[in-house]
Amino acid sequence: MTVAFQSISSDPCYNYESLDRPWRANNESGDYICDEHFSWNGWYRLFYNGMDIQMSETCVSSYSCNTYINLWLSDPHPQIEDGVVIRELCGGSYWGGCCAYKLNPIRVKACPGNYYVYELVNPQLWCAGYCTDVNTISQAVSTVSPDIFTGSSITLNYDPCSNYNILDNQWRTLNYQNIGESLTDHDDTRVEWDGWYRLFINGSSAQMPEWCLPSMSCGGYSALYLGGSHPRLEDGVVTCEINGSRGGQCSRYRSNPIQVKACPGNYYVYKFTRPTLSIPAPVYCAVAFQSISSDPCYNYESLDRPWRANNESGDSICDDSFSWNGWYRLFYNGMDIRMSETCVSSYSCNTEINLWLSDPHPQIEDGVVIRELCGSYQWSGCCAYKLKPIRVKVCPGNYYVYELVNPQLWCAGYCTDVSTISQVVSTVSPDIITGSGITLNDDPCNNYNILDNDWRRTLRSWYMDESLTDHDDTRVEWDGWYRLFINGSSAQMPEWCFYYMSCGGFSSLYLGDSHPRLEDGVVTREIYGSRYDQCSRYRSDPIQVKACPANYYVYKFTRPSVSIQFLYIVQ
Repeated sequence: MTVAFQSISSDPCYNYESLDRPWRANNESGDYICDEHFSWNGWYRLFYNGMDIQMSETCVSSYSCNTYINLWLSDPHPQIEDGVVIRELCGGSYWGGCCAYKLNPIRVKACPGNYYVYELVNPQLWCAGYCTDVNTISQAVSTVSPDIFTGSSITLNYDPCSNYNILDNQWRTLNYQNIGESLTDHDDTRVEWDGWYRLFINGSSAQMPEWCLPSMSCGGYSALYLGGSHPRLEDGVVTCEINGSRGGQCSRYRSNPIQVKACPGNYYVYKFTRPTLSIPAPVYCAVAFQSISSDPCYNYESLDRPWRANNESGDSICDDSFSWNGWYRLFYNGMDIRMSETCVSSYSCNTEINLWLSDPHPQIEDGVVIRELCGSYQWSGCCAYKLKPIRVKVCPGNYYVYELVNPQLWCAGYCTDVSTISQVVSTVSPDIITGSGITLNDDPCNNYNILDNDWRRTLRSWYMDESLTDHDDTRVEWDGWYRLFINGSSAQMPEWCFYYMSCGGFSSLYLGDSHPRLEDGVVTREIYGSRYDQCSRYRSDPIQVKACPANYYVYKFTRPSVSIQFLYIVQ
């Protein structure tokens, strides 16, 4: 009898994928890895840290092999002369015994060289996993993974910034794994890494993330991210730790460190290595590229809010009323201060629900980290509310930056800890109004900046039509004299208070006396602050005012008292 010829190249003994999964062994436990989540496609040869291993032929203890239902062959492995055979699969469970589940059979073949290949398929059973038997481990073998990225190598010189491979995989992005979508079987332990790599996403420059998010999977089962900050250009080649996440568990794994370098063309290169085999299907993650100069340690907004300290009280300031946008560095009257890491007494920090970090601040080598937020309340305890986590980073110079967001919780406020106040620092706020300077002479009537902000109007009240925004004149670097306009028309500060004044901020500043006359020249005027219906609730620093011949006023604004949030207003 004869059959149609099959090419030698189609023999599964020479056409398989290598699976080096030491965590599948029957002496391993402690995790729940589910094979129905992976994409199985064809024949596989099993390894244990580079050595041949076989599927188990005997009952496997429940919860072994780092899975819930243990899959093993209920019949012996074939002999070389048997060729491809069918073998039944049993699934053992804690409550149902060794063969609680009978699964679809798989094909198995014995190969020259004393190893086996298996045509593994999706078990179609909740949290089941193929088990291997450590008693069958044989001599170390050499194998080349078929899943190799060669990239395009540029060999201008030995500088990795000019001699790297291209790695452009859309599935490496953070949110590739959508809810309800099956995991794919990408696994960087199967890649034969060779030298340095530059990351791209759809042809656009990319980089590894320095943080972990609950949604991270990056196309695999475990997501790898940088355990610290990227280097600067002057740092040269540095060694960075690699952390691995799974599900919502950040830093669940620690992989082999890699080398990283910042390059003059505003990109990074990475010397990827084979990740630790003990991590289930790890993949290096990629995110859209952030300019090297976009490090939050050097791109933040300064928040000098002494009333946020945990020794302050008496007011009810609500952070859900403000517009939060990006990274912030916290100050206390010009000195660095940190968010509280311990429970804050209710009604401290001039708010109702006090927000504090339930985990310690990071170390410099940690880079950007995720930190959980607790909200304490008088009747419900220190962590009555669990809020969405925020990102935090420690910076050279021993200060921290926080990516603050709207807490989405009624009258909650971020709290700072006065015990963490450190040395006075010099910082320039990025929220600077420069205006247009007229330099005819030294008379402020001819040498002033233009201040034209519609949101400063007295009638712009959050009660009427809009939420409070995070305008705050303590963050403005005031410089000299200012003339006020509203939509291009001349304006002035009010000399009185309205109970509904907000003027685009939390507290409104108005003149504590009448404007001067032309013959008065430059005068000093008191500044009062209102909030809600409480006029003259605050007293700010006085300013200078002058009446000008062309029937307008100019004001020498200064930084208001930082003891409360203020805004100069116009009518």
